[in-house]
Amino acid sequence: MPSISRCVGAARIIERIGADNIFIHLDTYHMHIEEESFAAGFEAAAPFLGYVHVSEANRGVPGRGMLNWAACMKAIADIGYEGPITLESMNHVDVDIAGGLAVWRPVAEDPRDVIEVGLPFLREEAKKAGLTLG
Repeated sequence: MPSISRCVGAARIIERIGADNIFIHLDTYHMHIEEESFAAGFEAAAPFLGYVHVSEANRGVPGRGMLNWAACMKAIADIGYEGPITLESMNHVDVDIAGGLAVWRPVAEDPRDVIEVGLPFLREEAKKAGLTLG
């Protein structure tokens, strides 16, 4: 059985199962770790892509980390994806949940920056790639 830690493996599993009610949920945080490129990952997942989480490589403020947002947004645009794209950050995490998620530090000096700085940054990067974020 193929691994589902990469997009190509997730697509292969869905193909083998053959059900029409299964989709791939991608997360740029994990893609940054597992994939060779955003282009290859999004292309492999495209036929089954149903949901995208966008998150900085350190889960903090988008644009203040190592993630290549231009490549990410271009890859999403290149496959013609029009589904949900949601910002995900671990900026306000309950103490009990933080332990389970292994969140050991604040992801932003000012948690409001994730939305007030990060969201406009993401919208601008998406716009440059020809995407519109809500």
